[in-house]
Amino acid sequence: MSEIPKKGNTTAAPTPQNTPANNAPISSHAQQPVVGTIKEEELDRATAATILAQNPKLVQMIQGKLGSLVGRSSGYIESLPTAVRRRVAGLKGVQKQHSKLEAEFQEEVLELEKKYFAKFTPLYSKRSKIVNGEIEPTDDEVNAGENDKDKEDEPIVTPDGKESSEIKGIPEFWLSAMKNQASLAGMITDRDEAALKDLVDVRMEYLEKPGFRLIFEFAENEFFTNKILTKTYFYQSESGYGGDFIYDHAEGEKIDWKDDKDLTVRVESKKQRNKSEVPVNIPNKLV
Repeated sequence: MSEIPKKGNTTAAPTPQNTPANNAPISSHAQQPVVGTIKEEELDRATAATILAQNPKLVQMIQGKLGSLVGRSSGYIESLPTAVRRRVAGLKGVQKQHSKLEAEFQEEVLELEKKYFAKFTPLYSKRSKIVNGEIEPTDDEVNAGENDKDKEDEPIVTPDGKESSEIKGIPEFWLSAMKNQASLAGMITDRDEAALKDLVDVRMEYLEKPGFRLIFEFAENEFFTNKILTKTYFYQSESGYGGDFIYDHAEGEKIDWKDDKDLTVRVESKKQRNKSEVPVNIPNKLV
């Protein structure tokens, strides 16, 4: 809960519609990398770290070798006939033209997204009001959504005998939405759910420079005093290969946790036995 989202497993590009859980380039040409299993990666990293930690001279030698290779040509291009080298240079020139057009394309795509975001905003505002019980949907809106109706949409009777139509808005709407999103569902723990039940709205805004901010609005809750939590995503100032925006980093707002309600801290309670085999409590440990 210290950051939203905390962890993910996605190969999709980081955009306002699909925010990143880790560093990844925004590219229309992105492909899913071929990697080993998590178990294999952890084993390889642990083994490599152990070897390097025990051999500082080996680390120094590797760094020296790699440093000497930076900027060095493999010699392949130089070995080609003059006419072929000329054609290769020409292809590089063509690629530069393509990269320039790709950069212009990405800029126009961003402007188009902003244009339609302005059109979407009133709909998002109405959604928020319906979810939080400030207004009721019109008959036309209800009729338009009837085609998506299924058994789950039928009135549900609560334990106290009240029909769901008497409940204000749509309780736990955002928690339900997140749990029904495959890339988010696996990140949400039972402890997170307790706080996310009070999430009343999620909004997005663009930055002046390439980037965007997610805004999470909470009702008063037992976990923290913040009414608003934000997470801002920044792109690098320079475009990547092909003119694509490159995700740089994200900054999350500090959460002001209430006493003993920090969801990022786990309390371990242990017992130990004295010589008479009688259980004795020891102080809780924060981890």
